Parts: sequence; structure tokens; C-alpha cells
Amino acid sequence: MALISEESIRKVADANDIVEIIQGYFPLKRAGTSFRALCPFHKEKSPSFHVNPTRQSFHCFGCGAGGGVFRFVMDYEKTDFPSAVRKLAQRAGIPLIEENDPGERDRRDQRGRLMELHRMTAEWFHLNLLRNRDAGHARDYLKKRGLTKEIAVAWGIGYAPAGWDSLREWAYGKGFTRAELLSGGLLTAKEGDDRGGYDRFRDRLMFPIRNDHGAVVAFSGRILSDDAREAKYVNSPETPIFTKGKILFGLDRSKRPLIEAGEAVVLEGQIDLISAFEHGITNVVAPQGTAFTPDQARLLKRLVERVILCFDSDTAGQNAVEKSLPALLSAGVEVRVALLPKGEDPDSLIRNHGAQAFRDCLSASRDYFDHAIDVADSPTGGGGGPRARAEAAKKIAGFLQELPEAALRESMENHVASRLGISTEALKASANRQRIETPREEEAPQEARTKVSASTELLCRLALLSRDVREWILAQSSPAAWDLDPELAILKELTPPLAHLDSPTPREILSLIPERYQPMVSAWELEKLPPSPLEAVQDALRNLQLGHLKKLQQEAMIRLRKDGLSSEQLMAIQKEILDYQGRITDLFAPASQAPTPSR
Repeated sequence: MALISEESIRKVADANDIVEIIQGYFPLKRAGTSFRALCPFHKEKSPSFHVNPTRQSFHCFGCGAGGGVFRFVMDYEKTDFPSAVRKLAQRAGIPLIEENDPGERDRRDQRGRLMELHRMTAEWFHLNLLRNRDAGHARDYLKKRGLTKEIAVAWGIGYAPAGWDSLREWAYGKGFTRAELLSGGLLTAKEGDDRGGYDRFRDRLMFPIRNDHGAVVAFSGRILSDDAREAKYVNSPETPIFTKGKILFGLDRSKRPLIEAGEAVVLEGQIDLISAFEHGITNVVAPQGTAFTPDQARLLKRLVERVILCFDSDTAGQNAVEKSLPALLSAGVEVRVALLPKGEDPDSLIRNHGAQAFRDCLSASRDYFDHAIDVADSPTGGGGGPRARAEAAKKIAGFLQELPEAALRESMENHVASRLGISTEALKASANRQRIETPREEEAPQEARTKVSASTELLCRLALLSRDVREWILAQSSPAAWDLDPELAILKELTPPLAHLDSPTPREILSLIPERYQPMVSAWELEKLPPSPLEAVQDALRNLQLGHLKKLQQEAMIRLRKDGLSSEQLMAIQKEILDYQGRITDLFAPASQAPTPSR
């Protein structure tokens, strides 16, 4: 694999301001000389994610994530270091100098190949829709749904031919392999079939699914006849570049409108979203499925304070509302529900009655808790009788427990209890008796933050910042620093990448040290050195040596007390103890007498 030169890495790091890069993913709020936000890497209620523009670093004091601009792109986009460097180099217009390893020259990063495969496949699907004679019924379907050619072009809508191997043969012709097609979810093979496989998408209208930056990472294929017996939608499986629960359809286009409105209109499907967007309602997103995941909810929380759930008015749509609530409420998002006229979805409402009719539905949306009480009071919900209200109390009480702020939770409990005509105590008792049984996605456990002792942190920090310190530490032997304290073995990994730099900047340090240490080092003070860093390190190492020698001396004294020792053994141990004492005395020599490294 081609290796990116160190010079190129530094140029790319210098050209990309970390504040600008992170704000391209979600908004930051200024806090003194730094910026902060809710951490994108773990669930939290108060912002602990800080970005330091001076150091060009980020650090979360909640989960320990941290590093420089490359580390952020790697963690946020789930990519590797070379891909992060190439992405930021392209953004800054910097040509990369790559040192090719002849043995790996023809091998490309799997993620990059899959991204290219999906980009080219999306173009192929799109050209099929526009030019393939067999796609006439797909074009007719779009016209029936009010989607013009211009809209199809703007959204990259395509058509998957009806054949079982059309995509497969086209992709082979473009140099892609069977393994790549299977990995990308574009080819399906039966168990035990290690040679063949057939196209996953056949005779379907194709919607490209894009990540936050507009790159195609998956597809959703819709049948072209509502009378067909097969599934209405077939979606890409999860792949190395696509995680269903972390993508919101349309977000690459609606991010700015969402921030400006402070509100997200959540729709069920791609056609509903496209129709609304093209009619001027642009603060829209759609989950990949019907229920929100915690990752999607946290993603929206960084952009908006409120969501309006606008799912179909049928039973499935209303169930989807309740399945979405736990993730959204626990993320601290205000949830409202818009009711559509019976038999209408957003697309049909806009086509039949105009965009203003849809806007009116959004304006009339109700806070979820009031909406749930209204449903309980309706004839279909039980007409507001005692049993209907008791059932509503059980359901609502469980959702109230998801509210993260105690003051809001108490206020809403009082409001709901008043509307239901029961006491707050009875409402809380309902929550205790019956917890909501909505399936919730388990959060991935956070990796334990790497920690070191204060003395190790000091030594490592000074070694990173000072070439003199690095060289002096590495010159020590019998014992070496890591022989005195095994924790200091990390110096053998932290310091080599900086060997040629006299006084590296925090940005250079976080760009060059091994990836797994970047979160830990991002929390250290890297701006300034003490007046005499080499003396400080020599004092610290001397203290470690003192403890080491005293331990050895104590062990020798214990051996001296053993029974049955010969006179020669006694003399040898006594000499050993005196030798340790002499070395301990030598340690008290002034630090200035210690040898300094030669260049």
C-alpha cells in the first residue's frame, strides 16, 4: 500500500483548521478561548466535548476521546488514517507525496474501493433510468408520483434492471471483484456458493443513500408495482461503509436548513422527503427504517432542539412514532407529532392539496404527550373513559422517565397528570408498575480511557515537547527508564515519530504519534515547557532510580537474614548492600553534573 510521506501529513494538518472541520459535521459553541458541544462519541446530557483552536486538538472529558484533526475524521467517519489524510488533502487542495511499497502497490484500501464501487453504481443506475428502454415503467412511475426528470437528476434516482446478473456483469467489466460486490451488499449469494451470486436489486427504482458529506454508501430499491407480492423496499445490508442506524436520508442536503430552523421534520420514506424538499420544506430527514436509533437521535440533537414526527396515519405509522420516542426523548430532543388526513402521506398530501396543506399540518403538530392524551380521548382510543386514560397513563408515564432533565420531567408530569385527571403520584406509580417495552438499541460500550500516573504523564509530556529530553531519556541504560517503571515503556512508541523535531507543536504531536495514544495525549498540557525541562526529567528519573535501588537493597537485606549462609555468601551480600548504598549516595549529585546528550 502506498505510504503517505511525513512531509505531506504535516502540510495537510497545517492546512485544515480543526474547528472548521468539526463544524462541518455539527455546530460548536464558543466557550472562552475554546469551543464545545455534546460529544458525538458517547451519550451525554451536558457538553464535555472541547475543541482547542490553539492546540488544534479535541478532547472529551466524558469518554476520553481525543486527538488532532486526523483522529477526529477517523473516529467520526469510521475510517483509517490514510483515508482521513487523503480526504483532508483533497479538501485543502494539497497533492500528496506517496512512498510506494512495491509489494503493495496494486492493493487499495477496502473502504476506498467500496466507496468508488457505490459511486459508479449510482451513476450506472441513474443512466439506466434516463436512457434504458426497459426503464420506461420506472419513468412512468416517477411521473405518476410528481417527480420530474430534473428532480430525478438532482437526487440521482436510478433504475436497477430486471436481470439477475446485469449489475454483476457491468461491475466485472469495470474491474470490480465478486468479493467487493458481496462486501458492498450489491450481490447476493446462497450459502455455500463460492463462485456465483445474483444482483440484490432487480427491476426497482433506486434511491442512493448518502452519508453526511454526500458520498453514496448504500441503496434503497422500491418496487414499481404496489400489487407485487415482494417487499416494497429492499435496502443495502450493513457493510464496511454503511451502518443503517447511523445514517439519516437527506441529511447531506438538509443540514444547513435544519440548523437554521432549529427543527427537523422526520418523514418515513425517500419519496416523501424528496417531495417535501422540492416544494420548499427543506428541514427534513428520514431514518433508514421507521424507528430512530440512539445514534440518529444524537446526530439530530447536535443540529436541532425539536423534531416533528410525520409518519403515516395508519397503525404502523403510529407504532413507529412510539418506537422512535425513547431514543429521541433521552437525547433531550423535544418531540412533536403531526397528524395527516386519513389516507394521506406527505407526498400525496402535497400533490393533492399543495405544499401549504402540509405546512398547516406541521404547524398544528402537538407535543407527543398532549398528542397521546388526545388519542386516548378520541373515539378510536377509548373515548376518554377511565380504562382508556389508565392505559394512556401507563404508556405516557414510561416515556416521561426518558426525559433527561429533572425540572422538565417534573413539569411535564404535573401537566400530564392534570390533563388525565389523576395525581402525579398515581402517574409515577404507573411508571413503576409498567416500564415501556419498546425495543432499544444497546449502546456500544465505551473503550476504557488509557491512563498513566502523574509522574509518567510528566515524563512523556516533556519528552514529546523537547528533543533534548527525548535524547537524554533514550540514552539512559542499566537501567533504562522503562526498567524502572514499566509504564514508561510507552516512550518507546511515543518518541520515535518526533525524533527529527526540536520543539514540535501540539498539532504535529497529535498528527504523528500512534493513533491509540492520541485520545490520552490530547488531554495533556502541550503548550509550554517548564523553565528547565531536562533538569525536571533528570530529577524525576533520579527519584525512580532511588526507589528502584532502595527496593533492591531491601531485598538484599532480607537475604542476609537467611539461615545457613556461608561466610563467603554473607560477605557477598554485605558488599552488594554497600554497593547499593553507594549508588544511592551518588544520586544526590546535582542534576547539572548529569551528562547531556550530544547531537
